[in-house]
Amino acid sequence: MNIVYIHQHFCTNKGSAGTRSYDVSRYLTKMGHKVTIITGILDISGLDRLPWYRLYKKFAMEGFDVIVCNVLYSSHQGFIARFWTYIWFAVLASFAVIFTRKTDVVFATHTPLTVGIPGYIGSRLKRVPFVFEVRDLWPESDIIAGNLKENSLLAKCLGWLEKFLYKKADKILLVSPGFEKRLLERGYPQRKLKTILLGADGDIFRELKPNKDFRRKYNLTNETIAVYTGVHGRANGLDYILDAAGFLKERKDIVIMLIGDGMEKPRLKKRVQEMGLDNVKFADYVPKSEIGGLLACCNIGLMILANVGERPVTPNKIFDYMFVGLPSIINFKGPTLEMVQSDQTGVFADPEKPQELAGKIVYFADYPDEAKNMGVRARSIAYKKYDRRYIAKQLVHVFEEMRNKI
Repeated sequence: MNIVYIHQHFCTNKGSAGTRSYDVSRYLTKMGHKVTIITGILDISGLDRLPWYRLYKKFAMEGFDVIVCNVLYSSHQGFIARFWTYIWFAVLASFAVIFTRKTDVVFATHTPLTVGIPGYIGSRLKRVPFVFEVRDLWPESDIIAGNLKENSLLAKCLGWLEKFLYKKADKILLVSPGFEKRLLERGYPQRKLKTILLGADGDIFRELKPNKDFRRKYNLTNETIAVYTGVHGRANGLDYILDAAGFLKERKDIVIMLIGDGMEKPRLKKRVQEMGLDNVKFADYVPKSEIGGLLACCNIGLMILANVGERPVTPNKIFDYMFVGLPSIINFKGPTLEMVQSDQTGVFADPEKPQELAGKIVYFADYPDEAKNMGVRARSIAYKKYDRRYIAKQLVHVFEEMRNKI
């Protein structure tokens, strides 16, 4: 099968963002399918930037083809700049998919929502199935998070585009059961929806070797480390972690590590200084190939989001924690919490009570055997249920089903 896979934020193991499309493409290729990735350039993707005058670059990568559209995206960009990258990528990707030969299915994964435009255009012109993967509910999630006004023109335009793409897609894939539940509530038919989780690539976590230089760099020896990895933005609500750290000042044996980047990071660093928090450390993004070594130095994984009520998401970092063998603390209700509670791999902390997060961290620090046992169980379950080899097989089943229907 010839699969055109559109993902604006495609990232390799040399980069520091999510690598699901990279991992899945490698496994699809090993299964005998031909994959063509169409992507932009995320600043932490591991892809080389193109000169300003060059619109595209095509090259082979580990058995599949990559077409890079010259659109640079960064989490540090302002709203206007980011919005422009979404539109410009949709234009360039539309031409790229049109001129891609021998296509059996077009698979577009969002965010951003606008990747559905080249997905729809390409599939209709080539008369092949259009499979649309939803990684976040735009504009609903931004409205809930307070990043977008519900009655604004932009919210209405995004709402119209969302409904149009959902209607035109032959199949809608969701990366969280919470998203599927929400779309069912909105009246979309069950036959059109299917949940396939993000998962993680078990291979990069299989031979875990703690990065001893990581602890040495931050003057850490035997401290219990609670780690957060990912974006430092408004939607992540990391002040909650700093508030919890305030309750842990007397526990010199506990450290909180924040790994990643984002627009809020400078402010968070300043607040740490103002609060006199010696127990909070910041680290920059590292390549995905190195994240296992860093997480293996830690003891607890933090799954934190801003407190806006129940969240339908299942972020990919929860799977990283599981594959490494870390127990998780989650501060939002929804499918992520339900998953870890069902698997017995994590616990809940009230998002309105940072002292409760502090208490859960203290508990794991004081009962390391229990934390270790929970982590061992998480690692075992991850390889059985959430490895991306399994995810790739699920995707192929959907693609073949759709191709046979057209």
